Amino acid sequence: MTTDNGTNANPGWRLHFGWGIGTLGASMLLNSFAALQLFYLTNVLGIAIATASLVLFAAKIWDWIANPLMGWISDRTQTRWGRRRPYLLLGGLVAGGAFIVFFTSAITPVSQSLVLVTLSLALVGTGYTIFNVPYMAMPSELVDDYKERTKMISWRVFFIGIGTMIGVSTQRMAELLGNGPEGYARMAAYVGIGILLFMAWSFFGTAGGRTYVRDKQSVSFFEQLRLGLQNKPFAALLGTKFTQLFGLFTSTAMSIFVVKYVLGKDNPGEWMILFTAVSFVAQTISIPAWTWMTKRYEKRATYMIATMVFSIASLSWLVASPQETVTFFCARALIKGFAAGGLLLMGQSMLPDTIEYDFRKTGLRREGVFSGLYSIVEKVASSFAPTLLGLGYAWFGFQSKAPTQTVEAIDGIRYCAAFLPCFYFAISMIPLYFYRLTERELKATGNP
Repeated sequence: MTTDNGTNANPGWRLHFGWGIGTLGASMLLNSFAALQLFYLTNVLGIAIATASLVLFAAKIWDWIANPLMGWISDRTQTRWGRRRPYLLLGGLVAGGAFIVFFTSAITPVSQSLVLVTLSLALVGTGYTIFNVPYMAMPSELVDDYKERTKMISWRVFFIGIGTMIGVSTQRMAELLGNGPEGYARMAAYVGIGILLFMAWSFFGTAGGRTYVRDKQSVSFFEQLRLGLQNKPFAALLGTKFTQLFGLFTSTAMSIFVVKYVLGKDNPGEWMILFTAVSFVAQTISIPAWTWMTKRYEKRATYMIATMVFSIASLSWLVASPQETVTFFCARALIKGFAAGGLLLMGQSMLPDTIEYDFRKTGLRREGVFSGLYSIVEKVASSFAPTLLGLGYAWFGFQSKAPTQTVEAIDGIRYCAAFLPCFYFAISMIPLYFYRLTERELKATGNP
C-alpha cells in the first residue's frame, strides 16, 4: 500500500489553478505544432509534402517507448518534492528549448539535413513527454472526489482554450515578426519561453498538494503495462480518446490550408486568430453547461453528445468558399468551440476516474503508467493526424510552395476538412459505448 504526505486531498481552487496553468504551456506547444509543423516543413523548409509526412511519422516512433517509460519512471521516483513535480520543471526546459530549435531550423544548418530536422521534432516530443506524463498523473493523487475532479479538470480545459488560441495564432505572429524564416524564428523565441514559464509555474502552483511515496512492491515495467490495459474502463477511454484526438488534431492542422486555399485568404493568420478566439469564448462559456449535463446524463452520454455536435460543425466545411461570410465563419467556430469544451472536459475528467478505479481494485498507486499510455495516444495522434492529412493532400495533387493550387487540390483540402474528423469521431463511438464506469460503480468498487 502507498502512504501520502497528510495534506488535504481537496484543497480547492488555488491548487486547481496551480495545476491547471501548466496546461497553458503544454497546449501552446501541442497546438502550435499541430497547426504549423506540416505547413512549416513544406512551405518554409520546402520539403515535399509526402516526405514531410514521413518525417513527422519517423519523429514520433520514439514516443511509443518514451511515454509509457516516463510513466513508469515517475511512479518509481522519490524526491522531497514528490514523485511528479520535478519533471514539470525539467519538461518545461526541454520542451521550450526544443521548440525554439525546430522553428529556427530554416536559418541554421539543421535545415540541410532531414535527419537533424527529424531529431529536432523528436526532441520537442521528448520534452512534452517529460512534462505531460507526470502532470496528467497528478489529479488522481491531488483530488479524491468524483465531482471535484471535474472541477479541477475544468481549469485545464480553460487553459487549453487559451493555449489553443496562442498556438493557432503563431502563424500570424510569424507574419508580424518578419514573415519568412526570420519571422518563425522570432515567434519561436517568444513562444518557447512562454512554454517554459507556464510549465514551470505548475511546479510551484502544486506545492503543498498531496503526494504519495512510491510503492515498495516491485512490479516490472511490462507487467504494469499489461495490468494497466486490463483496466476495462481505461482501455475503453484510451480507444475513444485515440480516435477522437485524430479528429481534433486534423481539424487544427487543416485550418491554415482551408483558410488560405479554400477560402482564398491572403492573410490566413488573421482569420485563424478570429476562428480560434470565437472558439475559445464558446469553449470557456460551455464548461458550466457540460458540467451540468454530466450530473443529469453521466459522463459517457455527455461525451457522445459533444462528439455529434463537433461532427456536424466539421461537415459545414463542404460549403466553404471564398464567398463565405464572416458571420457564417464565426458561427462554425462557435459551434466547434462549444463541442470542443465537452470533448475536452469529459475525456480529461474520465482519466482520473479510471485511475482511481484501478487503485480501488488493486491497492497500487501507478498513476504514471496510465498517464503514460494516455499521453502516448495524444502524441501519436498529434503526429499521425497531420501525416495522414498531408498524404491526403498529396493524393489530391497539392504542391508545396506552389503559388496556386489546382481545383482538384483545393477540393481535396475541403473534403479532408469535412470528412476526416467525422470519420475518426464515428470510430470513437465504438469504444465509448463500452465505457461503463459511473460514479455509483466507482464508489462501489473496493476500498480507497
